[in-house]
Amino acid sequence: MNDIHQFELPIGVIGERIRSKRKESNLTVDEVAEKIGLSQSMVSQLERGKAKPSLDTLWKLSIIFDVSLSYFFDGIKKNSVFLSRREEQEILTMRHPNVKYRVLAPLTGTKLEFFEITVSPDRGEEVPLLPHQGEEGGIVLQGEMEVSIGDEKYVLKQGDSIYFDSTKPHAFRNPGKDPAVAIWTGTPWGPIDES
Repeated sequence: MNDIHQFELPIGVIGERIRSKRKESNLTVDEVAEKIGLSQSMVSQLERGKAKPSLDTLWKLSIIFDVSLSYFFDGIKKNSVFLSRREEQEILTMRHPNVKYRVLAPLTGTKLEFFEITVSPDRGEEVPLLPHQGEEGGIVLQGEMEVSIGDEKYVLKQGDSIYFDSTKPHAFRNPGKDPAVAIWTGTPWGPIDES
């Protein structure tokens, strides 16, 4: 049996990387705190390795600093097996505001990301088409999902699956009355290199 202490989050290393990227981005602690919805004190504690960042916080920081989420964990030794208990899985709202992402596997240091996604029924809100590095796909377990990729729309019902190049702007909608649930996987999110 593995010793549980080998799985502790290396908050000191992560804090140093947060501070380094903040300074490289010419942002103050106050500016970062405002952008991610935390107090100045909490951001300071994160940078000093005195507080444990949530995945949601790291995700927001990755967007602000325009780095992949794995940036915070590169080079940190990890276990080759990861068991995820339902009650311990984090739920994130990422770049698609109408989608909740239940994290089924680590978002760091892996070749694939693995989620259960829940898409809220369409309320007429604007859903942005967003590109990112990588490839992704999934299978609908419940309900109905419309996946927009560029100018094309694909309606998926229970049991239907799709796979696509994530560099094409894409979004998810739910034309039904009940939440749509799918299992989704893809290569780790990374910003599009505009240079």
